[in-house]
Amino acid sequence: MDYIAAIHKFIDPIVSNVEAVEIEELPNDSKKDRTFKITCDAEDTGRLIGKHGSTAEALREALSIGGKANNERVHIKFASHGEQETSQVEQAND
Repeated sequence: MDYIAAIHKFIDPIVSNVEAVEIEELPNDSKKDRTFKITCDAEDTGRLIGKHGSTAEALREALSIGGKANNERVHIKFASHGEQETSQVEQAND
């Protein structure tokens, strides 16, 4: 599964500056774990996390379904340009 393309399909309609969105896969020790870092403008990071994390939770759930089909666990981290990773690390439901 092309997780990066799937993430773009979910988040591109939500963010205001699509050109600033960067998605990269981070290295993992486990072959079953896939971790992706989504970096965008600070305002868009807030949109992606959503009120009480609702948008991030929906993204995690959708990617979790795809991951289960491949016997993988998908993890998501959010960051804003010019800042360290946000303290909220989003992890897909197993």
